[in-house]
Amino acid sequence: MNKTVIKVISIIMVLSLTMLTFAACGSGEDFEKVDSSTTTTETTTEAPKATNINPFTGAADLSEEAIGARPVAIMVENSPEARPQWGMSTPDVIVEGVVEGDITRMMWLYADVTKIPKIGPVRSARHDYVEIVAGLNAIYAHWGGSGEKNGTYAYAAFKKYDVDHIDAQAYDGKYFKRESSRSAPHNGYTNGELLAKAIKDLKIETKAKNDNWTMFKVVEDGVRLPFGGASGNAIEVNVTFSSNYKYSFKYDMSKNTYASHLNNKAVTDGTTKEAVTFSNLIIMFTKVGGVQTTNAKDKKLREWDLTSGEAIYVSQGAGEKITWKKDGATSPLKFYGTDGKELIINKGKTWIGVVPTDQKSNFSIKE
Repeated sequence: MNKTVIKVISIIMVLSLTMLTFAACGSGEDFEKVDSSTTTTETTTEAPKATNINPFTGAADLSEEAIGARPVAIMVENSPEARPQWGMSTPDVIVEGVVEGDITRMMWLYADVTKIPKIGPVRSARHDYVEIVAGLNAIYAHWGGSGEKNGTYAYAAFKKYDVDHIDAQAYDGKYFKRESSRSAPHNGYTNGELLAKAIKDLKIETKAKNDNWTMFKVVEDGVRLPFGGASGNAIEVNVTFSSNYKYSFKYDMSKNTYASHLNNKAVTDGTTKEAVTFSNLIIMFTKVGGVQTTNAKDKKLREWDLTSGEAIYVSQGAGEKITWKKDGATSPLKFYGTDGKELIINKGKTWIGVVPTDQKSNFSIKE
């Protein structure tokens, strides 16, 4: 075959391939024209979670130094002479239980020491509270401790459970002050600035050992509506610790909070005079007895069974039966729903009442 014929055949083949290519492109069945200069790739990324979330309340309000830090607990008196308490409306969580003489004492919990205003009257620690503090890896501020012979019960618990504590008996006038308008022992107080200075001066570790120290989880978004195993609507919740300590929590639907009343009198903040309200109520029932001792005065002390029991969770105008458990003295107090999963509560402040089981019959919820 001569060169001329070969050239003609080559030209014909090239033309044929070109026509086939244009035909295919025109049909749109096998090819898609892509302009690489205008191609975009869409990616979906989640917004980063805030790092300043208060583990107790769910609010994004922690100061920078409080992120990942240990909580602070303060022991506060609740006798008639102590009311109204300074800063009563400010704790993230209040844990209240019966002690000797059938009175109650409160432990106020804060995730951020810088947010603590003037609070008090600060009073002596109780060993049951020390156990709760140990499970939270909290720093405990108090004015003395329970038990004769220099408060053997509370101080023994501090040592046994390795709880960092700041004792006003050792630092009266330095990290704790006295209010001249009241008489001792109902006039001792402290604040966040004083406690932060104490923590620094005493070289107390501020970083939390783990991120699972809180007693419950808080909803991240929206509202946790009631409830599995519900006891019904909860417009008024009545809790009795003893004959002289009867609480009523009344629901305000417009604010989704419960206003606290003690012995038919509204509970108020001694500084701001505002009503004390909570978004969440947890009533945990437990056996309360006397300590095992031969000391006559120490026999007046109370011993809480901090192992497990029944409880009621109240929020958003309804109540739910739950349970609580503490696996050991240094384990955190935990609450669980009827599904056995860790309790998730609504955002806001929480009141926890440690109520004797023999007062369970006096507990009631008005629908």
